[in-house]
Order: sequence, then C-alpha cells, then structure tokens
Amino acid sequence: MKNEAHAVKHNYAKLFGAFSLTFLGDGLTLAAVPWLVSTLTTDTLYASITMTALRLPWLIFSLPVGVLIDRYSRKHMLVGASFTRMLFLFMLTICIWGGWISIPLLALFMFGIGLSRVVFDSTVQTIIPQIVEEKKLEKANGQFTAGQLITSDILGVALGGFIITMHIVYPFAIDTVTAVLSLLLIIGLRGSFQPTITKAAQAQETSAAASKQQTTQEENEQQARPLKNWKKEMWLGIRYVFQDQFLRGLAILSVTITLMFSMILVTQIFFVREVLQLEAYAFGILISIATLGSILGSQAVASMRKRWSSKQLILLSILAMGLLYGAVGLTSNAYVVGGLYFCAAFFIVVYNVTRSSILQRSVPNELLGRVGSVFRFLSFGISAIGTLLGGLLVRVSETFFDRLFSLQLPYLLLSAVYIVACFLFASKMRNVPEQSRQSSIS
Repeated sequence: MKNEAHAVKHNYAKLFGAFSLTFLGDGLTLAAVPWLVSTLTTDTLYASITMTALRLPWLIFSLPVGVLIDRYSRKHMLVGASFTRMLFLFMLTICIWGGWISIPLLALFMFGIGLSRVVFDSTVQTIIPQIVEEKKLEKANGQFTAGQLITSDILGVALGGFIITMHIVYPFAIDTVTAVLSLLLIIGLRGSFQPTITKAAQAQETSAAASKQQTTQEENEQQARPLKNWKKEMWLGIRYVFQDQFLRGLAILSVTITLMFSMILVTQIFFVREVLQLEAYAFGILISIATLGSILGSQAVASMRKRWSSKQLILLSILAMGLLYGAVGLTSNAYVVGGLYFCAAFFIVVYNVTRSSILQRSVPNELLGRVGSVFRFLSFGISAIGTLLGGLLVRVSETFFDRLFSLQLPYLLLSAVYIVACFLFASKMRNVPEQSRQSSIS
C-alpha cells in the first residue's frame, strides 16, 4: 500500500515536472514567435498564417489522436510527443541562427510543434484521473493549470521578452533544452498507463453470457490489428458527446469561445504595439499581469465549486470574459488593459478547469481520450480558423476604418458574441443535468 502511494506521488511529481518544463519552453517560444514574425512582415494576414499553422494540427489530428490515446500506452504517447517536439525545436533554432528563416518555413515548424502539442496535451489530461482521486480532480487540474501559467505565461513570456533583446534565437534554444529535460522525466514515469476499463463498461461487455467469448475474441483481434477499426472507435467518442445533451451544449459553446478568443490572440501583438504603444519587455509584463489573474483563478476554482455548480461557473465565466474583453476594446490605456486582462484571465481558467473536471468526472476512462479529443477538435481545432479570421478581419476593417479601431474591433466582436452565447447556453441548459451517466458504449 505504501509502495503504491509512493509510486503515485512519484508519477505525479514526474508528470508535473515534465508538464511545467514543456510549458516553460513553450512560453519562451510563443513570446519570441510574434516578434520574429513582426521582423519578417507587417501584414496581419501573413502573420496569422504562423499561428494558424500552430493550431491547425488540433483541427486535423485531434480525433485520430484520441483513438490512439485510448488504445496504446499513454506513457509511450507522451514520449513520442516530447521527442518530436524536441526535434522540431532543434531544427527551428538552427534555421534562425543561420538566417534561413521565412514565413513559410516558420509556419512549417509551427505545424510540427503544434502536432506534438496535440498528442502531449491530450494525453496528459487522460493520465491525471489515473493518478488522482475523483474528489481531488479540481485541485489537481488547478495545480496543473497554475503550473502551466506560471512557467509559460509568467516565467516563459516575461523571460522571453527580456531574452529577445539579446538575440532572437535564444528563446528557441532554451526551449530545445527544456524539451530534452521534459523527455527524460517522462521516460522516468513508473508504469505504462494503459487505458483502464471501468466496471460499468466491463459489466456491459459481459452482460450477455453467450456473447462474452465473441467479445473477447474481437478485443484480441483489435489488439492484434490496432488500427483496423479506428474510424469506428473515433465515431464512438463523437457519438458519446452528441448523445449527451449537456456535453453537446458544452461542445458547441467551446467552439464559440475558442473561435472568438483566437481572433484576438493572433492580432494581440499588433494591438499591444500600435494601440497601447508598448515595447517587447512591456508586452511581457502585461501578459505576466494577466497570468497572475489566471493563477488566482486556478487556485480559487476548487473553493468556488463548493458554492456553485459547474454549470453556474461556466455561465459566470463566459459573461465576465465578455464584459471584460469588451472594455479592453474601448480603451488604449495600458494600465487599464492590464487590470482587465488580469480579471479576464481569472475567469478563463475557471472556465477551462471546470470544463476539464466535468469531462474527467463524467466520462468513462476508456473513452476519455476520444471524448476529450472531440472537445479539443471543436475548441483548439477551430482556433486555426479563428486565427485566420482574426487577421482577415483586421485587414478588411482597415478598408473602412482606421488602423487603431481595426485592431480594437476583435475585442468588441468577442464581447458581443460571448454575452449572447452566455444567455443562450443558460436558456438551453436550464433543466439539463451536468452528468447524464450514459453508458460508456452505446
């Protein structure tokens, strides 16, 4: 018993360390990429191509990756993702150092790094409930979220803004080193973390004694030819989400939230430089201020969950984000924007942690990879479209309005959509339970 508890703590520490190192390097890279892009072009549409390339893998690979996560060792999935990310970062660093980088080449590297992130992020979310008790999911998700925010958005972005002033290649080189260290930690995880089958699923699979032997044979055939029925297994995750009214509504909401947020994210660097008139180091400080709000939200969500239902927290977060980002679009004062970013970031994390906990608590473990992939496809995947639309929106808007208003417009549009989405979700989900407890295999 003590050995088992020690192994759980060991794995939690290793996973958390690898996760934090990955996002530390990720923060450095994401801080450096916009500034690298701004030295290559001033066109917002061209700039959006690189961010679209980073998010496009979520749109293409989220669903297939979910099937693989529910089929293979989740530890091996993490190892493969980390190794791939390390290789792409190394090649990117060499190209920047040699002066060979261009927008198309940068987009190619961003696509490769984005693909590794699809596998890494998706797999981590399925391992957490395997090493954490159900009642502690909000706390664990909050800790991982806080770790991501501290390492990526505070240390990574802040240090990135400072390191860029020395040489643009340094953030990418450091990220390569963190990728190596993260890989070593993941290799040190104890166990293979195979997908577990819930008792409910086992009971359903063996409910008919006459078909028990046939079912076992089919499972063995699937293990022998693991990719034979991957389309059928992928569809199982999609069907699970859309048969559940609450999960279906949450999925549609996720599309809306991420689409609009990615539109402001891709134009943010130009908003900061031209509307707020901030330099690289000040941009890092602004993002760090927002991250402090995120960290506060990640630690507060467990306490908030004791007072409010998950549904209420979702609605509160969306409404607050809509109002706060709308205010950002109405000001050019950097101090005011910093305060608004701080508050908005608080509710972004409350929303994300609450949504993750809903899935981890209500979805059977053997389907968690696939169901989670549906949400990542609909949210992160759709962000690839949102980043492209954000750059296009500003370019089109400039033909009718001045440049500064065009850069504020994405914030105003986000505000209107979030507020409408909040009231629609509240109306449609008023009498719908958060967990329907449907069977794992329909």
